[in-house]
Amino acid sequence: MTGGAAGAEAQGSPTATRSDYLLLALLGVIWGSAFPVIRWGLLSGAPILAFAGLRLVLAAAGAALLALLLRERLPDRRRLAISTILGGITVVGAYAAFLYLGEGSVPGGLSAVIVASAPIWSAIIAIPFLPGEGFGVRGALGLGLGFGGVAVLFLPDLLSPGHVGILGAALVLAAALSFAVGSVATRRLLKGPQGSWEVSGQFLVAGALLYGLAGVSGEGVVVPCTGTVGLSLLYLAAVSSVLGMTIYLRLHHRIGPSRANLVAYVNPLAGLAVGILLLGESLTLSELGGLLLIVSGLGLLRSDPGSAPRAPRDAALPAAEPGPTAVGK
Repeated sequence: MTGGAAGAEAQGSPTATRSDYLLLALLGVIWGSAFPVIRWGLLSGAPILAFAGLRLVLAAAGAALLALLLRERLPDRRRLAISTILGGITVVGAYAAFLYLGEGSVPGGLSAVIVASAPIWSAIIAIPFLPGEGFGVRGALGLGLGFGGVAVLFLPDLLSPGHVGILGAALVLAAALSFAVGSVATRRLLKGPQGSWEVSGQFLVAGALLYGLAGVSGEGVVVPCTGTVGLSLLYLAAVSSVLGMTIYLRLHHRIGPSRANLVAYVNPLAGLAVGILLLGESLTLSELGGLLLIVSGLGLLRSDPGSAPRAPRDAALPAAEPGPTAVGK
């Protein structure tokens, strides 16, 4: 399955159909909506690290079940070990820890927009580590716009007395950076997209890591799965993680990673919309301006013939589940 995806991309992906683009839009809504749903669960009293850990353990079980249903073969031991440990700690574990801690004080819609900058950070980190990475004039302009978008998002907190809320936003930005570092490192060591077995292992390692942190911090590892906490946990594990991963891998195989990762443009829009509808979050001018700058920067990066931002183009944007971390996802 995953080998076919790589081959399809190398030989030229098939023409995307209307159903492919509908699935892409659905995936963007599923992954983007996860940000405010995380916030919803946290506001309902879920312990932060244990909530994230339980969600990832449940997602690991779902991904393993998916691999069995698809009759995926286990990857070789070296690949499985590198993917599971490295990806589980950086791309999933650190990402989820920073994201959930940040969303303790940051609206879900704003978190979705900040995380949308992850491919821009990936493009920069990839330069010294991945051969052939670099930027032309258009790519450099895209980076500038992306950085400008992040600065605009942080500006209100920087100008407010006492920098209210800036710590939470900084933690969400750290989540985006963790994903960027992990995706580049994993792509350097492994070739081709990852499959469900590897994703399941990453979720399991990350879940165990977050459970351990919850225990050490004194937060406790018991999550009251009642009411909105239970509903948010069910949505995040079953819909955002397992269903989202299933759709993504299908698109990755059908139309290749470059097109599949156009979901990056839908995620923040969906996050903002669901945050407004579900939690009554407001759309500020800084969020709108930051989103437009980041999305414009991503567009320039992807279209620059003189640059090779392969890490963000071949690596899937982090979904708040987090989503499958195929390298190059």
